[in-house]
Amino acid sequence: MSVVNWSLGVIVAMSFVGAASAQTTLIDPDTNNGSFEYAGGALNTNKVQVWDGDPDVDNWTEWAGISTAGNDSGVENTGNASDGTMIAFMQGGNAMYNMTDYVIQAGDMFEFSWDHVLREDREHTVGLVWDDGGTITSIVDSEQAYTGVIETISSSYTIPAGHPSIGSAVGLGVVSPGSYPEIDNFVLTVTEVPEPSTVMLAALALGLVALYRR
Repeated sequence: MSVVNWSLGVIVAMSFVGAASAQTTLIDPDTNNGSFEYAGGALNTNKVQVWDGDPDVDNWTEWAGISTAGNDSGVENTGNASDGTMIAFMQGGNAMYNMTDYVIQAGDMFEFSWDHVLREDREHTVGLVWDDGGTITSIVDSEQAYTGVIETISSSYTIPAGHPSIGSAVGLGVVSPGSYPEIDNFVLTVTEVPEPSTVMLAALALGLVALYRR
């Protein structure tokens, strides 16, 4: 096989890998109710004071086993939203999560961010979670230290080989040990990273195609 044909195969394979590594949005203002605009399956502008009430805040659920308070947490229009009109507020001890249908794979790189829009002295944590057979379990909390100012906070995490979450659904979990932070505009994306063996097999196959065509 000529160097030219092998190179062609590698280039095409790398293009294939690049396409396979595209970033996918799992949560944002338009996906999974990342900015709290929907409740009861419809666009909502009214205060809702519990995650799982009537109406239910779409895609957001009180985190059983972690949350110790939930009767005064939900969404409202305070005029401070960074996206749309609604923000989330959480009483001290409350915890919630937003699960997606995405199944975790080794090497997945997850990036997540959210806006802390008011009450900058109210600590809270946000992190990746996974569905451990019906129990929502933390993978990692945000790596960026809380600085005590109103800001957009972001973090990322790559799933290592052998992690127990592999093969399970992923989401975001939020815990409020303090009292009533106002938060908005949650975003979660994933970039799938093909295994090295997949890359080499693709390069080999496409190199052989180039040789055959020659």
